Amino acid sequence: MTDAMDAQQVEAPPPEWVRRELAGATGSGIRVAVLDSGWDRSIGDPRVLTGVGFVDPDDDFALARNDDDRDVLGHGTACAGVILGVAPDARVVPVKVFGNKLETSPGTLEAALHWAIDAGVQVINVSLGTRLEGTLHPLYRACERARRAGIVVVAAGHNGNDWSYPAIFENVIGVSAARFDSPWHFHYRAEHAMECVGWGVERPVLWIGGERVVRHGTSFAAPGVAGIVALILERHPGATLEEVRAMLARFALPGGGDAESGEQPPSEAAA
Repeated sequence: MTDAMDAQQVEAPPPEWVRRELAGATGSGIRVAVLDSGWDRSIGDPRVLTGVGFVDPDDDFALARNDDDRDVLGHGTACAGVILGVAPDARVVPVKVFGNKLETSPGTLEAALHWAIDAGVQVINVSLGTRLEGTLHPLYRACERARRAGIVVVAAGHNGNDWSYPAIFENVIGVSAARFDSPWHFHYRAEHAMECVGWGVERPVLWIGGERVVRHGTSFAAPGVAGIVALILERHPGATLEEVRAMLARFALPGGGDAESGEQPPSEAAA
């Protein structure tokens, strides 16, 4: 087993605005569901709670509720590490929707969203998306149920500045990717469907076995924003989605920023 203190995401110290505006929040008391490929259980980190799986071991596209939250891809482990690097006292709940490849079905994603809502988390990170419009109504309803329950859903957009669902739903905080030099740096564009631009280009992340690698994509920008949302909700419990958006706009770097291209997995295989 890899020791948590060696393997955990190591980020820069919080900037002044975290100390000033959020009284040094660390994510304490906040649970973040990460709908992804699970968590590498060889990394001994007690901040990652027992999760759940929604993938049939014999068929990546078949919905099957089980206790298997083990990550064989690294993607979910990376997203969890990014969140804990920004909100080190938060708790991550892995919700496995990817099996042996970074593809899943809309029905699996919808079921995972409803499970996370019922589990009472405060934030849901979704580093995946779809552009298949026939799948949208159930997915939108799940995100709206989360919003009404006071849960903030943060989702990665498609490549760079491109769109995907659920990132462009108005009840979701959508995130695109750019190059930054700090996990605390991001842009906020209120007029854009994907309002946040986070660090997703040349981003160091935690990987399988506790290795640290550099990856690119909106997938790794979204959990950075989810971590900041966890800090906000620690200091402002019960804040609405619009109140969280207003605080993100206040904490963002000046200017809108330009998103850059980055890989992001689909939620459904091409027909």
